[in-house]
Amino acid sequence: MKRGGLCICLALLLLLLTACGASGGTMGDSTSAANGAAQPTEEAVAMDTAESDVAADFSAVRENAKLILSADLALETQEYDTACAAIERMTAEAGGYIESSGSYGEKGSRTANYTLRVPQEQFETMFTQLGESCHVVSSNRWSEDVTMAYTDIETRLATLRTKHERLLALLDQAGKMEDIIELENALADCEYEIDTLTGEMRHYDDLVGFSSLHVTLNEVQTLTAVSEGTGFGAQVSRAAQSGLDGLTATVRGIILLVVTLWPVFLLMAAAGCVLAVVVTHRKKKEQAQRQQPPVPPAVTTETDEAHDPQSTNSPDK
Repeated sequence: MKRGGLCICLALLLLLLTACGASGGTMGDSTSAANGAAQPTEEAVAMDTAESDVAADFSAVRENAKLILSADLALETQEYDTACAAIERMTAEAGGYIESSGSYGEKGSRTANYTLRVPQEQFETMFTQLGESCHVVSSNRWSEDVTMAYTDIETRLATLRTKHERLLALLDQAGKMEDIIELENALADCEYEIDTLTGEMRHYDDLVGFSSLHVTLNEVQTLTAVSEGTGFGAQVSRAAQSGLDGLTATVRGIILLVVTLWPVFLLMAAAGCVLAVVVTHRKKKEQAQRQQPPVPPAVTTETDEAHDPQSTNSPDK
């Protein structure tokens, strides 16, 4: 009995250990599964954080660097006046100004040129809005890094200002007229260099602070087809559009030619009418002459002379 009870106790102990191991394994599996499920999320968060850090670093570099941003845009529109008003309105809303503008050409084929200056932080927005407001034929943008030149000017200005202060201190201590004149000349040269470099710095500040957009706006009847790919379908589409544009241009050219040369065509029509009248009149005259019967010639015979009463009055009688 004691051995049987001991065996039963050992069996129960083994069952308990097995159950604990299974539960531990289950818990371990569930924990690892939970960790595995949470790990991609943490990686995604880490990637998002890295991307945001890169973007932040880029923006920081752009803010610290002295970049002159510029762009060229060739635009087309079928509503010229509306497009010009939209460009001027967008420039004002962006906090910029129109540096120069000009318009030339006749109605239907006018061209406007704009040089727009907008704050650098509004450059991308303005570039996008211009592309959305009109049909873009071509666009190009670039940047010029003037950080080194700007830093060099700052360094030279700091050196010159220090030199200017020392010259002023020496001038206060100078007692001889020769020394005073020499120091004043040196001060004048130093101030001239300071003013020149200050002007250059202000010029750079203006170029960096306000970006330039050079816009050419053309008024057209048909918008230029822009390439949308190099496949066969795109080539067929461009060929069809080119053919339609060519036909339209040909018809328009013929109409313009006729309208331009209408006096010549009018004179030619008048000359043709006169010629037709003359030819018709001549043909009618010839036809009338052909239809008239011929008149027989008069014939004088001896019998008629014999019966002629006047023939008795001869000279002999």
